[in-house]
Amino acid sequence: MPIFLPVALGGLALTALGLGVKRVLDEVSARSPYAEGSSAAEAMARHQERVAALRAVRQRVKERMHAYGERQERTRRETVEPFLTLLARLERWGQASAAEVLTGSGRDALAALPKGPVLRGSRHAWALLGVSGEEPPQAWEGMLEWLDRGLLTEDARVEVAGVSLYPAAACRPVSEHELEVVRAFEQAGESLRQVESFLEAVHARLEALDGRVGMLQGRASAQLAYLDPASFEAERPEPRERLRRLGALMGELAEALRQPVLLQDGGLAPLPVPLSG
Repeated sequence: MPIFLPVALGGLALTALGLGVKRVLDEVSARSPYAEGSSAAEAMARHQERVAALRAVRQRVKERMHAYGERQERTRRETVEPFLTLLARLERWGQASAAEVLTGSGRDALAALPKGPVLRGSRHAWALLGVSGEEPPQAWEGMLEWLDRGLLTEDARVEVAGVSLYPAAACRPVSEHELEVVRAFEQAGESLRQVESFLEAVHARLEALDGRVGMLQGRASAQLAYLDPASFEAERPEPRERLRRLGALMGELAEALRQPVLLQDGGLAPLPVPLSG
């Protein structure tokens, strides 16, 4: 039988395949132009399953990004900044030296963290980029928008894991040959599976970093609570030793906060040593 997609289906696909509009996707399914039980109809159904799976993993990544981004800001504001304020006060009073307390990469990571209030719009990419005052790469714009809203349009180029999402999600074979239609759906489905696997890896990285930052923040906050500026006045060695240990811990925390999930080119960043075992 001749196999082709009517114009109406193409219009629905353009509207629907933001991967977040179930009603319209159901309408697309209901208007399948292929005979029930045909290879083309089955290939189209498998493709729609991949669209639904990608929609689900995108939602999980979005929720994890939001949760981790909130932890990053809370940790910076409630743990890192009070520590730096205490250290600056002790240094002014001549009771401690930042040069002794902070060393190496941890010192550099602390120095690179933004200071003071940070607007939500300025930290929307922190979960993937790491805590930074930098803007995300321009090439991330479409991907971040899609992760946040789940919408795709024909005009906006959204590329994830080397896959251009719109053509893969809005697959509309126009061939009259069934084998070619099946092949087109299978190729598009494999591309969607590739993006799905990539996002699963992103989700796992976000979970790992969220757990590490949470653990380090808990330890650092507990130690910080025991340090009172007045305890340094008697020149006892104990508070200084606690401060040095806390400085090393804060350095680890700052490095974890700045650890990116993605590289500038959009690929997965290498895991830091504490998380790579």
